[in-house]
Amino acid sequence: MKDVIVFTARLFPPTLTGTLAGAGVGSVLHLHDRHRLLAMLVCAGLALVLHHFVRAARWLMVTGTFAILILAVGQYSVLGAGLLGVGIVLWLVLRARHRDGKTRQPIPPSLQHPAPRSGTQSAPGQPARQPTHSLDDRVLRARFSFDAITGMADTKSRLLNAARDILANPAHARNGILLSGGPGNGKTMFAEALAGELRIPFFSISYQDIASKWVNETPERVKAAFAQATRLGQAVFLIDEVDGFIKARTDSHHMDRDLTNTMLTEIIRLRGTRIILIAATNDLEWLDGAAVREGRFDFKVEVPPPDAPARETLLARSVFKALGPNALSSPVLKSLAARWSGFSAARLMAVGPQLADMRRAGLLAAGQVSFEIAMQAMRRIQGSHGQLPETAKAIEDIIMPDRSAQEIKKLALRLRHIHRMEQLGGTLPRGVLFYGPPGTGKTLAAVALAKASGWAFLSTTGAELLHSDTAWKRLYQRASALRPCILFLDEADDVLAVRSGRIAPLTNQILASIDGAGGRVPDVLIIAATNHPEALDPAVLRGGRLEQKIRFDVPSRESLAAYIRSQLRLKTGDTFAISRQAVECVITRLEGCSIADTDAALQRLIDEAAARHIESGATTITADDVRAALSTLDIAIG
Repeated sequence: MKDVIVFTARLFPPTLTGTLAGAGVGSVLHLHDRHRLLAMLVCAGLALVLHHFVRAARWLMVTGTFAILILAVGQYSVLGAGLLGVGIVLWLVLRARHRDGKTRQPIPPSLQHPAPRSGTQSAPGQPARQPTHSLDDRVLRARFSFDAITGMADTKSRLLNAARDILANPAHARNGILLSGGPGNGKTMFAEALAGELRIPFFSISYQDIASKWVNETPERVKAAFAQATRLGQAVFLIDEVDGFIKARTDSHHMDRDLTNTMLTEIIRLRGTRIILIAATNDLEWLDGAAVREGRFDFKVEVPPPDAPARETLLARSVFKALGPNALSSPVLKSLAARWSGFSAARLMAVGPQLADMRRAGLLAAGQVSFEIAMQAMRRIQGSHGQLPETAKAIEDIIMPDRSAQEIKKLALRLRHIHRMEQLGGTLPRGVLFYGPPGTGKTLAAVALAKASGWAFLSTTGAELLHSDTAWKRLYQRASALRPCILFLDEADDVLAVRSGRIAPLTNQILASIDGAGGRVPDVLIIAATNHPEALDPAVLRGGRLEQKIRFDVPSRESLAAYIRSQLRLKTGDTFAISRQAVECVITRLEGCSIADTDAALQRLIDEAAARHIESGATTITADDVRAALSTLDIAIG
């Protein structure tokens, strides 16, 4: 019954105005009663159309003035003159309010204190607030419906069911849809598409639209926005970036608390109407706890990254628009869409423009885009290779056992040609274990592997992960955003040892990431390194986890001798001469040492030679010099 009364009250003014206008037209034209009635009906209908499609207040005044003028010259001149007088008075009042608003000035910084919550008047000595900000341009007809969004069936279904529940049962006072999800996933697009699906107006605001530098103006603008939404009668009302309005009140400034209180109050008042309130945020944890409870937002819908059909559509649309309809073959499109799961819609839509930039720069030849070129475009969009150093060595430059070197090279080949591997039925290991004595090049090999394959590189240690409960989650999320990416975990035995009470939760997190519990992220390769493989939890080493194991060991005498000779030539240059006996002495003394220990010993030898040169001008390194220099090192030497 309440809805019927409200509906009738909204339609009565334009209907009355149109009817009076029709009566005036009939009087001027001296129409018969039947024709006069027809004119009244036609004018009433026109007034209703104007009321529905155009700003109501503005056009009702125009049509009302028209009706009054007609009546003033018709047979109802007395009534017309009276109505004309009322219209003039209302017009003068509105004009006076408008002129008063123009004279208001901003508050000086020294006077910027919030007004009391109970009112909107300025404090003594303060200029008046600026006039209420107009949001007329934020009320739009939706440009598209759910048909424009491929896939995402579950998200669309949940939104549509919630909206229909709100519209069908306003008396039950259920309202409020809280949209959450990562940036770029299309929360605003879904809200507008919902309005298009329901064929109702779309009204959206964000914090930038509402925020004001005048005291207490922001809460007043919030009230005005909700009032404008209510006047629409039936619409989708989106509050984008709602975390700017509803901040946690525990540690926030009192002005933020005032804004939060105003928002929560207006949300409650909107219940029971046919306005579908939607609030969007990137993270629910940023919101005040009172805002997310039922009674304010009864429906909570997460907008995930695009699913497989949506990714294919977005990629195809982006690339075809930038390069033409045949720029991307179907197999490459499907492969890219499969491995870019979890990427936002905004990132996927950036692929086409990036490829176009590469073509203009001469980095992309004419014809179809290959898988490798598309991956290069994504790397440019990501803008980072992670922690990959510029001085990373090639695999061939790392001294390691031949068998280990061959395994690293084969793994690099698989990473570099993953698309071809998948076409042939091959896969990548879910995890790799590097193990062996300290200083044997495990970290260098991981960096070289990333360089050879073109993958991004991130690294951490077990000790770093133990400092924070969220360190692994944040690191893995970053690796997912930088895909394809190698995530290197050094000193893995600190967190992957036999599970105990202290580290068990972290161990489980890491294993869940490798297993893909809840959905495995493609193109993130976890490499764990340890000096003590026997200390690892057996569950870590089973198939499907750290399934490929590569041993690192001290170099053979031949490899070590070749490495020492090359390093001595590089380090001595033209400054020092080193005898053959001295070189053989170095090789003999360092046999069985790791590359790390060898590098330290050679650097110590050069340091001693440089000091003698400064002191006495000596330029020759002898075997005695070698023995004297190496005797000061705390390493196991022969």
